[in-house]
Amino acid sequence: MTRQEGISMEHALIILCGGSSRRMGTDKALLPFGEECLLTYLVKKYQPYFPKIYLSVKTRGDYASLSLPVTEIPDLYPNAGPMSGVFSGLAMMDEEQAFFLPIDIPFLEPQTALTLLEGLSDSDICTVAEENYEEIPAAAYSKGCIPSIGKCLLLHQFTFQTLREKCSVSYRTKEELSENTKTPPDVQFAHLDTRTDYYQALRHLHCICPPKH
Repeated sequence: MTRQEGISMEHALIILCGGSSRRMGTDKALLPFGEECLLTYLVKKYQPYFPKIYLSVKTRGDYASLSLPVTEIPDLYPNAGPMSGVFSGLAMMDEEQAFFLPIDIPFLEPQTALTLLEGLSDSDICTVAEENYEEIPAAAYSKGCIPSIGKCLLLHQFTFQTLREKCSVSYRTKEELSENTKTPPDVQFAHLDTRTDYYQALRHLHCICPPKH
C-alpha cells in the first residue's frame, strides 16, 4: 500500500492565517519569502500533495489579491486564537479530515503532514509526541472533534492541551517523522514569531532554495 492509498482521499490542507502577528509587526502571510510571499510559497509547496487547500482567515477576501487556488474560511469565533481557525475550518470544509498548518511554520514538510493524516485512523487528532510542540496547532484533525472544540470555545479554554484531553488522540514520534523526510523535526516545527526568527528562516531558505539566476 502506498502512502496516498493509506490516507483517506477525503482530506484537505488548511493554512491558519488569522493570527494578529503582534510580535512580528506585520501580516506574516505577506512577508517576502524567496521570490514570493510566505503564503504563496506554502500553497505552491503543498499543492502537489493535497487535492484541496483552504485558508483560515479573519475576514473573507483578505488574500484574494494573491489569486491563489484556495478557498477562504473566515473565523466563526473572532478573537479566540488558532482554536477558532481549527473549529471554523473543520465545520466549513467538505472533507472529513484535514491537516492544519500555521502560516508561521514554513519548513514543515508535506510528508510530515501526510504521516500525521495517515496516523489519524479512527482518532479525532493525530499529533507529534513532543512536549515542546504541545501548543503548536500543526496536526491532523477529523470532523469528529468539532463538538469538543465547540465546548472549549464556549468555555474560553483555548489551549490545545485542553482540547486533547477531551478527544481521542493518536501520536507519532519525532523518529517516525524522520523516516519520511530528511528535514529534522526541530527545523520543521520552528515557527516565525519575531523578526529575528524571520531573518533566520530567510537564511535557511537561502541554503535549501538558492536564488535563481
